[in-house]
Amino acid sequence: MTTPSVDERNIDQLVVSWEKTFKSGTDYDTWGQPVEATGIYQRLSKCIKEYTCAESETFTDEQKKILNKVAACLELRSGALVDPGFIKGISLEDLKKIESNLKQLVDSKPREFPVDVVAAQAHMHAQAAKRRSDAPLPLIRPQVHVDEDEDPEAVKSHGSLLPQPIPQEGMTTVTVRIEKIGLKEAAQFIDSFITVSVKDSHGVDVTSRQDTPITSQKDDQYIIFSVDVHIQRHLELMPKGFAIFFEFNHYKPKKKIVSTKCWTFLENDEIKEGPLALELYKKPTDKRRKRLGLLTVKPLFLHLKISLNV
Repeated sequence: MTTPSVDERNIDQLVVSWEKTFKSGTDYDTWGQPVEATGIYQRLSKCIKEYTCAESETFTDEQKKILNKVAACLELRSGALVDPGFIKGISLEDLKKIESNLKQLVDSKPREFPVDVVAAQAHMHAQAAKRRSDAPLPLIRPQVHVDEDEDPEAVKSHGSLLPQPIPQEGMTTVTVRIEKIGLKEAAQFIDSFITVSVKDSHGVDVTSRQDTPITSQKDDQYIIFSVDVHIQRHLELMPKGFAIFFEFNHYKPKKKIVSTKCWTFLENDEIKEGPLALELYKKPTDKRRKRLGLLTVKPLFLHLKISLNV
């Protein structure tokens, strides 16, 4: 018997973890807990779709077609749970039929998909059109205006940080705690935040970009963040030569724009448990990491703490 390659073994582990997550969602669905089931279905759908983009080479084109159908069914079932009196495109029984298809994804020829996804989507759209035609008046949601003078904190950005990815057996998630950044005249920077992204060796994003919340905390020559950023793909499934990028941004009131002051990156072989200090580079951000010019000769760094969760 031939021993599978590392990549094949990781794919097997990934699919097995999806099966377990899928099963937990249908269990909640069976027990009449729609909120918990919907949350799992939506997170799993988002995770699966990360592997169906053109840039991903984890699965074959045929497997990606199956994965897209799985993700679509999860979304349709979520819709049915959110609005049970309206959308009935995918039943729990339909969804349970799909669980067995996940086991076929690692095969070269997956068996025929058990649910007519196109018909289910068409049925859902037809129901949506009927609801719109039956409604006597459109639902208008009032816009809430916040007076900046009355409540300045209410208009501060809360960032776009994402939750920790769904745990997968035998795989590692990475959490980066951004402690602080050292800059000359740190007090002058307004509404500072850091954009975190993961890029492959060609500079292409491989996960969703995330912005930290805006901070005004400062201490001498440091701007303080003290925030955790969860990297959205498991370490073992990252492409070769990837790096985590950090771009420091701030608001320029005279020009009324958000500007990037400097940037840095964390190489894949530097991802180890514990504290870390990264040197800062002049803008613009070089996604391929070829042209690096230090921002300053002074010993000023981006201070991080890495946590690996298995």
